[in-house]
Amino acid sequence: MIKLIVLILFSIPSSLLAQQPKAFRIIGHSIYYNNQRLTIQGGMFFPSYNDFEFAKDNIDTSGKPYKSIQVQNNRFTISGTLKYPHPFTISYYNPETEQGYSSYVFFVDQDNLTIELNDLSKIKNLGSHFFSKSNYEYYRLKKLYSNSVDTITGAVYNMQEKQKILQKYIKNHPDSYVALWDMVLDYSLFKNDSIKKTFLINAQFFSSEIKKTRTYQAFVTNIELDFELVVGKIFPNFPLNSVDSLYQILNKNKFTLVDFWFSGCKPCLEQFPDLTKIYSTFKENQFEITGISVDVKKDIGNWQKIIKKFDLAWLQYLDTDGKETDKLLIRKFPTNFLLNRKGEIIRKDISLDDLETFLQNNLNSQDIKQ
Repeated sequence: MIKLIVLILFSIPSSLLAQQPKAFRIIGHSIYYNNQRLTIQGGMFFPSYNDFEFAKDNIDTSGKPYKSIQVQNNRFTISGTLKYPHPFTISYYNPETEQGYSSYVFFVDQDNLTIELNDLSKIKNLGSHFFSKSNYEYYRLKKLYSNSVDTITGAVYNMQEKQKILQKYIKNHPDSYVALWDMVLDYSLFKNDSIKKTFLINAQFFSSEIKKTRTYQAFVTNIELDFELVVGKIFPNFPLNSVDSLYQILNKNKFTLVDFWFSGCKPCLEQFPDLTKIYSTFKENQFEITGISVDVKKDIGNWQKIIKKFDLAWLQYLDTDGKETDKLLIRKFPTNFLLNRKGEIIRKDISLDDLETFLQNNLNSQDIKQ
């Protein structure tokens, strides 16, 4: 009987064993942020991509990809479990200046990691003692496409060239979680529909082990469904609150810009001054803007402050925690859709210059779609 049990145990596939949650711990040191609160975020903001959990404390963090931590005696510790490497960032928000700063991306494996945190407004790296195998791989990977990517910040100069190099890397390293996350992080920032096909092609070269992960499946599903929200398609009748729906607004206007944002999104906030000018110019000409914020519950106050600070005069709605937005797999911010009365998507992620030109050319035209 004992021999039988042993045989059964050894017959468990190694792939299943590899996907069992294991503990991780981040040991941090920071003189600069002593007695301050920091926020750490792992994976993606939307949990469907992630397969890790922070250890629970008096503030339940179950299922959330972010956690608030207090630096005491120049130290802090973050622990939890994960099934495979995940990227993390640490950020600090100064309520007095209403400015936030984040570290560069770093990877956490199923092990201990020691980091050194300085003034994030000036120094975004986390020291030279990364005892993370995945961090070393991430560094080497960025070096491979140094001609198309800033190897320090990760900013992409030439996405097509980067993806060519990454495809070759994935073919040679089909079990690379770092390469998978690198693609996911690129996709969260890059909005060109043509490049999305390249992402799908590259994704097919990952191993069967990688393809079983939540991250891979969410990534591929997101791209495939994203193609449903393209120019010419009908945008869903988004529920704005218990009373209002998007189509009620569309019916009253020739064109409506639906803008998805949140109060901690710097690019979202940077567009507001120019967007305000456009709205002031065309609002009397049956042009409307509908702002939909995905702020989490604890940031509702900040959302309200931003609306007041920028004097946003158009319609504003709150999709708390992005629950309805996530159903449409909208996970890049800002994201906008220009719609006509029928709900047809006229433009997606239209620039403000192009929006102004479009409205100038069409709001006085007799050929507007009714």
